[in-house]
Amino acid sequence: FGIEAMPIPHLTTIYGMKHLSKDEAVARMRTVKEKIPQWPPFGKPISVTQDIAINGKPGQVCTIAWAELKFASNSRHEEALDELYRIFYGSTDKREGLWTPHSSIAYDNPDDSPLNLLDIVSYAVSQPTLLGCSRKVTAISLWDTNGKMGEWKCLHRVKFDRV
Repeated sequence: FGIEAMPIPHLTTIYGMKHLSKDEAVARMRTVKEKIPQWPPFGKPISVTQDIAINGKPGQVCTIAWAELKFASNSRHEEALDELYRIFYGSTDKREGLWTPHSSIAYDNPDDSPLNLLDIVSYAVSQPTLLGCSRKVTAISLWDTNGKMGEWKCLHRVKFDRV
């Protein structure tokens, strides 16, 4: 497709944390497993989305073309996300509405991006496990997403037990 490979497949929980230094964020990340011993699993994806985000528009913290698989949230996911917000913000005040869990499957520069919905849906259909399987969360990671995607750095990763 002519797009840059993502560093690692992931489901995003919190975007754009700018209130902590890297050291403070890593220190808080190290407490995650004692407060969230296992992230709840997800069922099969419920939709495929492709779009372009523009930094500064409501709810958007960067400018990027992207594609994702969306998943349904449930009370266990919401409780885990509330706890994550308490860890990183001290409260759930920064949360707005219910979480829409999604697994990013492609990112690109939004200018003249070759990403398009038809290709993403065609690819998803050609890979039966992409749409036909539930997902277990094996780890949660803290990333520094400054710079281009190839410059992103995983600052800390907490592995969950495989259950």
